[in-house]
Amino acid sequence: MTTNTQTRLIDDLNSLHAYYVSAINTAVDADDQRAINELAAGYDREAAQMVAEREGKTHLLPLKPRAA
Repeated sequence: MTTNTQTRLIDDLNSLHAYYVSAINTAVDADDQRAINELAAGYDREAAQMVAEREGKTHLLPLKPRAA
């Protein structure tokens, strides 16, 4: 019998999102636009990294913006 102790990706993403929502709300309450911007970018980076690692796609990082 094997036991899978790894958490589900969706659960980890939800936890990450909840952390960033709380941190961004704190920055909004403090009217700290710099922190808001840094936190939003940090969430994007961490979420992309998490998904890439779980899906074996780290060779695609860093993500590049699409052309307009």
